[in-house]
Amino acid sequence: MKMSPTRVMLAVSAASLLLLTGCVSTNSDSTAEPAAAGDPIIFGVVMAETGFMSPFDMPALNTMRMTVDAINADGGVDGSQIELKVIDTGSSLDRYAPAAQEVISAGAKVLIVTCDYDTASPASLVAESNNMLNIAPCIGDPIYGPDGGLAHGFSMGNGTPGESSVMGELAADKGWMKAVFLSDTSIKYTENQCSIAQKRFEELGGTTIASYNYVQGDSVTETVSQISAGIAPDVIFNCGYSAGGAQVAKDIRDGGIMAPVISGFGMDGSYWLASVPGLADYYVVTYASISGDDPDAKVNDLAAAYAAEVGSPPSVGSFVTGASTINAVLAAYEETGSWDGDELTKAFQGFIDLDLVVGPTSFTTDLHINVERPQRVMKVEDGALVFSEERAPAKVVYIG
Repeated sequence: MKMSPTRVMLAVSAASLLLLTGCVSTNSDSTAEPAAAGDPIIFGVVMAETGFMSPFDMPALNTMRMTVDAINADGGVDGSQIELKVIDTGSSLDRYAPAAQEVISAGAKVLIVTCDYDTASPASLVAESNNMLNIAPCIGDPIYGPDGGLAHGFSMGNGTPGESSVMGELAADKGWMKAVFLSDTSIKYTENQCSIAQKRFEELGGTTIASYNYVQGDSVTETVSQISAGIAPDVIFNCGYSAGGAQVAKDIRDGGIMAPVISGFGMDGSYWLASVPGLADYYVVTYASISGDDPDAKVNDLAAAYAAEVGSPPSVGSFVTGASTINAVLAAYEETGSWDGDELTKAFQGFIDLDLVVGPTSFTTDLHINVERPQRVMKVEDGALVFSEERAPAKVVYIG
C-alpha cells in the first residue's frame, strides 16, 4: 500500500490553531468497526510530565493536546471527539507497563509513549500484546520497530543514524579533523549516538584522539585533565543529555578546553544554558528551532502558538513531533477507516514523504523511523540556541 502526502496537516498561528483537513471517513471494506459516533476516541498517552524525561516529552505532549483541541473544535473524527488519556509516569521505568495496561483497559485505540526506547519499551510491549499501534513522538533508536519486537511500533522522531551522521559530517565539513568523543552510557540513545558519529567522522577522514564514557551525573573533570594533557582536539562530541550533559559541558569549559563541541537532540534547548555562563562554540543537531528562526514557517507558527497556549516557548525542538504524531495517526485512520492495529500499521508502512510539520515522513516494513530527514543545526549564542543551518545526512551510517 502506498499513500501520497495527505491534507491532514496543522496550520497554526500565534493566536489560533486550525486543522486543515477533509472529513475523516471510514472505509466500508474494513473488517474492524470504528468507534460509534458520539463515543470518545481514546488515545492512551504514557509519558513523563515530571522527572528526567519531562523536558523531552512535554513539548510533544503539549502540541498533541493543542492539535487534539483543534480537531475537536472542528467537529472531531466521524462525529466523535478525541480524548487523550494521559498518565504521568514520572520518568519511572516501573510505571510504564502498568500505565499502558490502564489506558488500554480504558478503551484506548492507540498508545503513545515516552521519547526514549529504554524507558518506553515496557509500555510498548503491552501495546504489542494487544495488537495495538504504538507510537513514540521522538525516540531516535531504530530498534523501535520490528527489530525491537514492535511490529506495530513507530517513532515520529529523527533516527539516531541520521542525526549522528549529520554530527560527524558537520565536524568534517568545518575542517575539525581531530576529535574526542564523550559518551553517556546510561541510555542506548546517547551511547549509539557517539558510535555512529565517530564512524561517519572517520569515514570522512577524521581522526579520533580518544573516546571516553561517562554515566549521567558523573563529573568528568579527570577526563578533561586527560584531554588537556594530550593532543589538542579540533572538536569534542558530547553525546549526552541534560542535566548530566550540561555538567559535562561546564567541566569541559572550566577545564580550559575551548574547542567547538557538537551534541545531538539530548542537549537541545536553552533551559540548561544558564548553568554554563558564557558558553559559546557549542552546536546541537535537533528537530527544529524553538526560537522563531526556523527555515520552515510552519515550525515558527507552531512555536508561536505553543508559547501563546502554554505561556512559555517549547523547551526543545521535539515539540514538532507531537502535532505530527496526531496527524499521522489520523492520516492512517483516513486511509483504513479502522482502529485495528494491523490495518493502521499497514497504512503507516505505506507513508511516503507524508507532509508533516516534523518534516517529510516515510516508513517501510523494516524501518519504522525516519533517518534521512533534514536536521537543524543550532548554535549557542548569548545564552540561547539560534538557528545555524539545515542539513540532511549526505550518507546515513549504522552500527551493529
